[in-house]
Amino acid sequence: MPQHVLPAHLEARVLSMPESSYGLTRVTVILDDGTRVANVQVAWGREIFRVGETAHLDFDTSRIVDVQSEL
Repeated sequence: MPQHVLPAHLEARVLSMPESSYGLTRVTVILDDGTRVANVQVAWGREIFRVGETAHLDFDTSRIVDVQSEL
């Protein structure tokens, strides 16, 4: 099972966004406290692949309430 997965209700939204690379979509995620985390690469609309240059997340994915395309 993937280590970091977006909340299911955001998958269709990410899949509707343009890809930045094959299978990857670069987004900004918005957390429940309004914090914005940029340069998040999402694979196949649901798996968080990278945040910036690392695969480490400083937040729990259950706190993600929205996503915005970076393209």
